[in-house]
Amino acid sequence: MGLGTVTLLGMLCTPGQVPADTTTWNTPTMKIPIDYNPGKRAEIKELLLYVSSDLGQTWQQYAVAVPERDTQFTFNAPADGVYWFNMVVVSKAGVRSPADVFKAQPALKVLFDTKKPVVTVTGAQRVGDDVTVSWKVTERNPDWSKFKLEYATDGATWTPVPTRPEADGSAQFKVAAAGNLSVRVALTDLAGHSAEAMSPVAGTTVATKPTVDPGIRTIGTGGTDLTVPPPIAPTGPAPGVAPPPERAKDILLPSEPRGMDTGLPPPPGTPGAPTIGIGESRSDPISVNTAAPSYLPAPQVINVTTFKMAYEVEDRGASGVGKAEVWVTRDEGRNWIKWTTIDKPDSPLVIDLAKHGPKDVEGIYGFRVLLQSGAGLGREAPKPGDAPDLRVAVDITPPVVCVYEPYPDRTQKDTMVLRWTAVDPNLAADPITLEWSDSPRGPWMPIAAADAPVAGAGVARRLPNTGSFAWKVPANFPAHKVYLKVTARDKAGNVTEVTSTEPVLVDMNKPAAVKLNIVGGSR
Repeated sequence: MGLGTVTLLGMLCTPGQVPADTTTWNTPTMKIPIDYNPGKRAEIKELLLYVSSDLGQTWQQYAVAVPERDTQFTFNAPADGVYWFNMVVVSKAGVRSPADVFKAQPALKVLFDTKKPVVTVTGAQRVGDDVTVSWKVTERNPDWSKFKLEYATDGATWTPVPTRPEADGSAQFKVAAAGNLSVRVALTDLAGHSAEAMSPVAGTTVATKPTVDPGIRTIGTGGTDLTVPPPIAPTGPAPGVAPPPERAKDILLPSEPRGMDTGLPPPPGTPGAPTIGIGESRSDPISVNTAAPSYLPAPQVINVTTFKMAYEVEDRGASGVGKAEVWVTRDEGRNWIKWTTIDKPDSPLVIDLAKHGPKDVEGIYGFRVLLQSGAGLGREAPKPGDAPDLRVAVDITPPVVCVYEPYPDRTQKDTMVLRWTAVDPNLAADPITLEWSDSPRGPWMPIAAADAPVAGAGVARRLPNTGSFAWKVPANFPAHKVYLKVTARDKAGNVTEVTSTEPVLVDMNKPAAVKLNIVGGSR
């Protein structure tokens, strides 16, 4: 290549999980040293730095250097992303090397990432020993090996929680200790930027049936005679929603006369708090992301007890496959039992988890399938401590949903604060939808729409389980009373819908006579 001893040497930082030939850089400016054979210096007229921001589809000349003056190029990335670099050497005779930069391999590839991750805890709730946490991470180049979920009780030592790192994820785990619980989610990106978010955990350490003051009218229910965990106070008001004032006269206590115009109902969890709906209950909730070792495969969440499990056969001999044994663990491999034996099996196998009865069918299962040849040879049965090849979380119970009487937002005109609690160890990401109708049978219109921020347009938008939402009732709204429907979904596909059986007042304006004057009079 003539002057082919000329190369580019990047000042490397520690690379992350990017291609092995790509350097990660956490500032917009990079100084690129120029290295070449000193014996060729007299033949070089100039050095041209070319840059591609679209993986080599196009190249632009960025800078010019001369051997007598320059020892490095300085590049300023106009935006974050991957940039390729190449250098063209122009001899004093006008010969370019390489002759065509489009056909040459890039001398340097750099991922510029100057922004910190954005980490948010979107939900943190506790019922008894069961804690449910959800989060969102916004980051184009995450280093998931440095993702952390931790909890602390009363500000003590942070304890890590093994979980699957996800941009929009959730985890369920158990904490036996009482006290004020906090959670923390942290991430470091490939460029070394770190960010974290902390949140207190709302809820109670005792799971009991919620009580409704007999003096408060219940206008809707999604279930009867249920054992329901108590309503959990939301972690905070929805954006733009002012919390109710904490004056004694703003709380309707059970001892006060009914019908008193105190302005606000008691908050969720207060004795006497009015509910307008209670959803289905789970008697023994399960947790998908229990504190399992990180080497275990993530569980597949399903809402059925019978399913088909496929497998592939390795080392098939002339005698074929004569038998299949299905081994199951309920404690992450500490103990194994032979679940069933199938002669002359075909993939997929039909697994019926309820064949021994429906009791305790919900939970996490680990599976191994052992095949025996037609000659009777097969691999040994799993031993205590062996990890499962497949994990399945069976969740056939819908979430528990309680809906509370809405109240007007005193800081925003024509705005109602809708309140609810949705409890499920396996809640889906953004599990809540809110809808209204002028009839208990529908049709239902979205309160928060997916394609427009006004009621009555499009499909209902999925919302995080914050416990409250500020509904700006549109001008010229067609009704002053409406029926409300709150829907919650879990990861297994179970759905709970709670609909009010009586309409809820949404026009809370109280007309007042102003500018009084006497019109007319005696002559």
